Amino acid sequence: MPADCDLPRPYRAFLVHAVTASGVIVGFLGLQAVIDGAGRAAILLLVAAQVLDGIDGPMARSWQISALYPKLDGYLLDLVVDYVTCVVVPVAFIYHFDLVPTALAMPICALVLFTSALWFSRTDMTTDDHWFRGFPATWNLVAPSCFLLGTGPVVNAVVITALALLQLTDVPFAHPVQVVERRVANLAVTGAWIVAMTYGAIAFPESPVLVRVVLLGAPLWTFATSFEKWLAQRTARPATLEIPIAHSDR
Repeated sequence: MPADCDLPRPYRAFLVHAVTASGVIVGFLGLQAVIDGAGRAAILLLVAAQVLDGIDGPMARSWQISALYPKLDGYLLDLVVDYVTCVVVPVAFIYHFDLVPTALAMPICALVLFTSALWFSRTDMTTDDHWFRGFPATWNLVAPSCFLLGTGPVVNAVVITALALLQLTDVPFAHPVQVVERRVANLAVTGAWIVAMTYGAIAFPESPVLVRVVLLGAPLWTFATSFEKWLAQRTARPATLEIPIAHSDR
């Protein structure tokens, strides 16, 4: 929305918070879809939650809402909603749709919930050039991708376990919207990933070739950029002490 919106200033801030908080309602509907065994609906609702999460940040930064409505902390609200939509609902999805071997389902799901909770509590979550430290708990992309690709439970178990453990590391992952390096390319890849998930869910159980290509290519791009950044950090000279960023808006 434009910065010169006609809404009174406090109402602008509350509107942004309302958009953020509505994500948890969408997440609840997604959880109910998982319980009902409606995989396609659950994925579409996860996509809707992702869209809401993508628009509230630019609104918050444009309107500088932290100064307009200081009673609510938009960053903390965003974390609460993200833990529901990016972790709890996808983990339920993984468990209910047998994406991992039955004997390992509970331990793997518990591991994801545990490491994700630790990651969301990090005070050094992002760098000043908008790279996440550790895998950024985007299970709302991982679980639907495994489901739509039809990868086997053992493969899924290995991938999910590895990503869960990566949440405890400092391996860099690009913020899909705010990252400085290759920002346009990262936006394009993230957008294509979300579109492919959406179309794949609508077409399910059909699996269009282009959807499969994107669902495989987007994660590969993500890990390639992460490895490149990690390698650059390893070979760079020791940097000065970095002060964690205070998060006021999204």
